[in-house]
Amino acid sequence: MKTLIILNPVAAKGNALGTKELIESEFQKIQLDYHIHISKDSQDIFDTVKDNLNNDFSNFIAVGGDGTVHYIANALAGTDKKLGVIPTGSGNDISTSLGIPSDIRTCCQIIKKGRTKRIDLGLINGKYYYLCVAGSGFDSQVNDLANNTRLPLRGPMKYTYAVYKTLITFKSKKFFIDYSGNQREICGMMIAVANMPMYGGGMKITPAADHQDGVFDICIIKRMSKLHFIKIFPKVYEGKHVEDTHVEIFRNDSFFIDSEYRFSVFADGEYICKLPASFKIVPKTLNFIVRD
Repeated sequence: MKTLIILNPVAAKGNALGTKELIESEFQKIQLDYHIHISKDSQDIFDTVKDNLNNDFSNFIAVGGDGTVHYIANALAGTDKKLGVIPTGSGNDISTSLGIPSDIRTCCQIIKKGRTKRIDLGLINGKYYYLCVAGSGFDSQVNDLANNTRLPLRGPMKYTYAVYKTLITFKSKKFFIDYSGNQREICGMMIAVANMPMYGGGMKITPAADHQDGVFDICIIKRMSKLHFIKIFPKVYEGKHVEDTHVEIFRNDSFFIDSEYRFSVFADGEYICKLPASFKIVPKTLNFIVRD
């Protein structure tokens, strides 16, 4: 069983590259046959995996953050290959949602055992798969700021900074949504279409989301005052924001969003497209290596 390791050297502001020596040492200790590839960019990640699907590799391991996992998953969706992760990114919400720790040695042991789950993926506009959460509105503007800030911030701190900075100028917009024949117009801040509970470095936007139940958990944050938003925002890290009357959560296997404003759509922290966007759940379409 051969393993292809895709190491993203720019993950965690370049710190991921420093893990290469330890990872190779651990793989040699546990006698796994591997090849390591240092990626150049997101397209290179996707292309490298696609180019090796017909070779002898069974495992494709992401060394990086959610973005690295995202592009490998897009290449592996619908195949019988296995995706694993050694999380070295700034957020790591996918690995956290799947119960995978950040300790490199433990991750190597998990990969060695090779236990897998066949998990659902979200699909945007019939083209782009994602594992965790897709969002548009306030959160997509936060994501854009967080991804481009030069401040030396990581994880929850980086996203919290981006949230409050974005809030200064943000105004609620009209969203037009369609699901199972229900057509609604909502004035709100954002909509998240989730396959897993968290994003943004630990924000439990949909705390009950399950990556094997065949449906999305859809969270709508309706219009509210900035003061009220500041009051409830800290609750999202425990998933307690769902108790607020301005928050609506429901489940469906497909969803459509448009808006009066051409918001971006981000998924797994990566830019996907501009609105409008359609979302569909694709049940049990990816093998993910998980902890016992």
